[in-house]
Amino acid sequence: GKAQTSTPFTYSGPLSETVLLGSLATRFPKTTLEWNSAKLQFRNEKQANQYLRRPYRAGWKVKGL
Repeated sequence: GKAQTSTPFTYSGPLSETVLLGSLATRFPKTTLEWNSAKLQFRNEKQANQYLRRPYRAGWKVKGL
């Protein structure tokens, strides 16, 4: 149909991002991670950025990631 969903992406996108970043934060106890949502990376803990994306095998790369 044409009706808006009960959880549009404007709601579910940020919610999913928060939940996923929360589970990543458990790898850095007693550290406040500063998230830059525009750049999709952490400002203050460069080591945490390695967990945001995984390297793709040859032939499976996605443009823009």
